[in-house]
Amino acid sequence: MLLEVEHHLRFQYSAFVRESHMEVRVEPRTQSGQTLHEFDLGIGPHAQPSRHEDWLGNAMHWFSITDYHDRVEVACRSLVETSEAAIDPINIELPVVDCVSTLREWDFLQFGGPVIRSERLEMLAQHLSLAECVTVGDLLGRLSESLGQYLLYQSFVTNAMSTSEDALEAGAGVCQDFAHVSLGLLRLCGVPCRYVNGYLHIDHPVKPSESHAWIEVWTPDHGWVGFDPTHSCSVGERHIVVAYGRHYNDVPPNRGIFRGASQETISAEVRTAVVERRERHHKPDPLIMDVPVFAESPDQQVACEHRADQAASQQQQ
Repeated sequence: MLLEVEHHLRFQYSAFVRESHMEVRVEPRTQSGQTLHEFDLGIGPHAQPSRHEDWLGNAMHWFSITDYHDRVEVACRSLVETSEAAIDPINIELPVVDCVSTLREWDFLQFGGPVIRSERLEMLAQHLSLAECVTVGDLLGRLSESLGQYLLYQSFVTNAMSTSEDALEAGAGVCQDFAHVSLGLLRLCGVPCRYVNGYLHIDHPVKPSESHAWIEVWTPDHGWVGFDPTHSCSVGERHIVVAYGRHYNDVPPNRGIFRGASQETISAEVRTAVVERRERHHKPDPLIMDVPVFAESPDQQVACEHRADQAASQQQQ
């Protein structure tokens, strides 16, 4: 499946801020089952991002804005080719007792960050009778069948900083929480697993596509295999991987700081669409966002407004 993804992030400040420094993870990976053909990134006010990869090979873009501004906009456009999963994770026949990990998988067996080993998590493992599951596929099948009885999908109950314990206490959460709770349960059983941040394409006339989170489990025979605990299904051609880590804290879509006495409001929009193959020479229009900056604080009597591209050229002189 050939999918085009548009992701727009908006950061609005209640008062003008002097500086913003931000990193974003919005570039899909190229890996088994997925190929990134095109990627464009636009930033307003104008900034020149630097790209590098983190310790897990996830692409990161970092940028700074050093003139007064009251908002930042980040837009990206990706063209990604995906394929169906090679195996349904529920069919993995590896015995749980044989999940012997190497040093490479050690990080993905540890609790930490928002994945907390707690009495509630251990009680949930008992209620799900995970100790009775013989194979890794049995474990994932049990999560697919029963996790939804203890954790309801509900927005605005948790937030980006919530932990697996917060979700279990509330008895509800979103995809991020389903992923964290699933990671905790699998790690209790000794199965290496990791958090995946990405997109999910939805064919729906009204409901938009969305940023999404799921998990992957490790087996020696099949490598990393995706499982979506929110939808109780395997990961297929509608899932687009952006980044993976031990948990959400490793791979947030955005992270940064700003200088100024202001409150920040964040909004995000995602659009995905199935597209036809096109000629390689075709190049979409660049992403340009006209967001002004100010050389001096607009609260002062002398305020000189510059267009973002002019301010950027002055910084280079």
